[in-house]
Amino acid sequence: MKTRIKKLKNRYPLHIQITVLFTFLIVSIGCIIILFSHTQLTKLTEVSTHQQYQKTGEAIAAELDSVTRNMAMSVDILTKMPITAAQTEVQRMALVSNFIMVLQQNHYASSVYSAYQNGDFFILRRLTDQNRALFNAPASAQWLAQNYRFDLATPEKKEFYLDNKQNVISSATVPYDNYDPRSRKWFTLASAEKGLITSPNYIFKGTGETGFTYSQQADNQHAVIGLDVSLASLSAFLQQQGLPPGSQAAILSESGEVIASQPAQIRGNTGAGNLPVLQPLFTQDNAGNSRLFSVDNQDWYGAVINIHSMGNDYRLAIATPSAFLTADASAISNRSTLIAFLLLLLSLPVIWYFSRRISRPLISLRKDAEAISNLHFEVEDHAGHSSVIEEVDDLHTAMAKMKLTLTKFISMGSMLTVKNNFTQQMQGLLTETTEIADMTGGMVFLANQDMNLFTPAAFRWREENIELAGISPLEIDNDRCSEFWQIVKGQTISGSLTQESLPAPLLTFFRPHLPLRYVAVPMQTHDNQLLGFLLLFNTRTLTDKHENAKIQLINSLVGMLSVAIEAQHLLVEQKNLMNAFIKLIAGAIDEKSAYTGGHCQRVPVITKMLAKAAVESREGPFASFTLSENEWEELHTACWLHDCGKITTPEAVVDKATKLELIYNRIHEIRMRFELLKREKEVAFLREHAGQPTDSAQAHALNETLRQLDDDFYFIARCNIGSEFLSDDALVRISQIAGYRWTRTLDDTAGISREELVRKQRLPQPALPVQEPMLADKEEHIVYRDGTSKQADRYHFKLKKPELQYNYGEIYNLAIRRGTLNDEERYKINEHIMQTIIMLENLPFPRTMSNVPVIAGGHHERVDGKGYPYQLNYTQMSVQVRMMAIADVFEALTAADRPYKPGKLLSEALNIMVSMVNEHHLDRDLFILFLQSGIWRDYAQTYLEPEKADSVDIAALLAKIAPQPVEDIFCEVSPA
Repeated sequence: MKTRIKKLKNRYPLHIQITVLFTFLIVSIGCIIILFSHTQLTKLTEVSTHQQYQKTGEAIAAELDSVTRNMAMSVDILTKMPITAAQTEVQRMALVSNFIMVLQQNHYASSVYSAYQNGDFFILRRLTDQNRALFNAPASAQWLAQNYRFDLATPEKKEFYLDNKQNVISSATVPYDNYDPRSRKWFTLASAEKGLITSPNYIFKGTGETGFTYSQQADNQHAVIGLDVSLASLSAFLQQQGLPPGSQAAILSESGEVIASQPAQIRGNTGAGNLPVLQPLFTQDNAGNSRLFSVDNQDWYGAVINIHSMGNDYRLAIATPSAFLTADASAISNRSTLIAFLLLLLSLPVIWYFSRRISRPLISLRKDAEAISNLHFEVEDHAGHSSVIEEVDDLHTAMAKMKLTLTKFISMGSMLTVKNNFTQQMQGLLTETTEIADMTGGMVFLANQDMNLFTPAAFRWREENIELAGISPLEIDNDRCSEFWQIVKGQTISGSLTQESLPAPLLTFFRPHLPLRYVAVPMQTHDNQLLGFLLLFNTRTLTDKHENAKIQLINSLVGMLSVAIEAQHLLVEQKNLMNAFIKLIAGAIDEKSAYTGGHCQRVPVITKMLAKAAVESREGPFASFTLSENEWEELHTACWLHDCGKITTPEAVVDKATKLELIYNRIHEIRMRFELLKREKEVAFLREHAGQPTDSAQAHALNETLRQLDDDFYFIARCNIGSEFLSDDALVRISQIAGYRWTRTLDDTAGISREELVRKQRLPQPALPVQEPMLADKEEHIVYRDGTSKQADRYHFKLKKPELQYNYGEIYNLAIRRGTLNDEERYKINEHIMQTIIMLENLPFPRTMSNVPVIAGGHHERVDGKGYPYQLNYTQMSVQVRMMAIADVFEALTAADRPYKPGKLLSEALNIMVSMVNEHHLDRDLFILFLQSGIWRDYAQTYLEPEKADSVDIAALLAKIAPQPVEDIFCEVSPA
């Protein structure tokens, strides 16, 4: 205890020094002072404002009391005066001075009037700047008297303008406005009750102002005296009370109506609901109390004060923006903040001194951390960098230990980079694991497909690697190796191994070292699938605490082994998946067309047979040729995907078996035209000789015409097959037959697709019936390139693109010299290689397979540079590309599933390929290897029909091959 106390005198925790010297002394004190000052000043402002509210309420109460008393007295006096009995205009005008006196004594009253039981109405209005224009009053007029006569045959309204001396300036009869005072609320209330009546707020008919009326029935009960009070005049009084800037206030009657407000309300709205800022003050009983509240994200301070005047109850609501209350407090707070900032500046030297004292050992720690980040783990002596801070000093010690541990971990990580040697990976990781965990030895067991059988993969004992030849797999179940049964369930176990409990396969080796302490840790994938387990041995006996710590460390380290094993499994699974996916695509392309079925699957067979022969060659041009494991995999992938671009080629082009075929064979359409033309000839003949005898010469001419049409059709049908080369005479005859005319009477735009209709509408449609040619190249047969896809342009292919996308012209297609494809369709067929390159270039192949697009996309190139799509020559083509070119041609020649020709005999195919070699189409040396190795024979036995695999004279074929070196090809080929 004394030692601990002595240490505390010289060493202090880092958080105590920083908190005491900086945070507590400056920030805490400054914040407390500022918050306290701000709170106190705000409270003082609130008290002052509340006192002002009370004084305003008292002033308003006194004013309302005075106004109400004076007005009530004036109304009461008028009810006893002769004006209530005046029947004529002259009598009423003679008494108008009494009304003027009342308005002069009551500044808040806007008008006074007498309403009579017979419907007459006499009113005196005060003219003000606000209503003078409304009544079109003369400039010198101060009063407006209006007299309504209702008892005349025609009701009448007359106006009198009086000056300040009560002299009549002008008078006039104006249109009667159907005003009946007996229907007004103030009249009905006063007629029904005795004494002074205060009406609800309403809109004055004459001026449109909002206000209320004091009314009382005259003593003679012949009239009702009324005195109007405008809310605008009371609101003006409220605005003169000197409330704080931005304040809002309102006086509400006992019924909840607003009789005055600041700011003044919109005309006609007298309910409390039209005061959104003051509305929260009415939600609860706040009389006499002040409180803070928020409206539309703005804070307010307000109160409701009850007012009693002349027996009436009123409520005064006042609200002031809280920013006004806190303005002074905020200013003082800002000054306090400035003072605190100055104190902080003054204390910086002290803080600087202590921070420098603290930072010296931390700088040393930073250098250690930088060394670790640069993978420098040499342990240095930091005795000169000891710190008075306990945590920093302990951190130096921990940093040194961490360097030692990281060195081992880095070594374990390097084991994962060992290429293509899983056993070396396992042995290296086991070595580092046993050293970090400080164990005597260990073994790695991998799970077989049968999860109860585990095969040893690495063995280390006392810093030596042990051979696994004599150790058989462990079978773990409830009967055998039951001590390790929990491993199968994914649980870590530990214990002692004796001669009785040690598994039999391990007994021979470990018998001299028994008993042993062991730890067995399962190795699992990220989704908890068992990969195997790590078994570590220790000849030393440890305490329970140390053994538990060691088990936790081993559990952490076993992840490296799990990663290595799972990576190997995933690599195998990914390769299997990729191969299956590649074959899936190739199979889909083959299944797409019955004519090319099996091509994508047979070309890889031939290519790899040829590659194998080249690798095994020990003399000749391929004596040094070899393929690594990655290059074999690259070639395999390229072969299977060499025609993947065909997936974009329309089936109508790939499967085109005749010249006129689109989705269907249009020869049927031509046949129907011939049939129709024959019927037209017969009909014309019968019409011409109707009712007349025909001679034999005319009948013979008709039969000859029909026979010629039959012959012409069969000629067209033969041309459509495309099996023979068309001569110039055949082309002339096609042109002649095309000139035959047949009659069309039906609209050929009916029932067709939108796309075909657009093509037909390029030219105006002729009127029906119309004479149509037997064969035609129409505008509607042309499909123009729309240029929507420009992706291929980025690859700079050298394959010439036809101007048109498709040309379905009948003459144009029948005139194809050889085969069934026209130039546009042949380009579409050849375009598959460009699509193959585009598709494969967009796939993220790994580095070891980066040449797949080059190999797959080059099998239509020629050694003389006349191929496509890049026109590569011999020097620009790899051996693998030239191999696949030979395989592609050989498979195409021998295939029995092409639409335009039967499969060639084996001898015929090889003779054609000899010609292609001599024409510098195919590689000469590879083709010689192809013949001499017997690849053609092995392939024919498996993939060709027996009748196609005829005898072949290899010596004769080799003799036909021109003995020309490839390097001379480019010199011999002319620019033409």
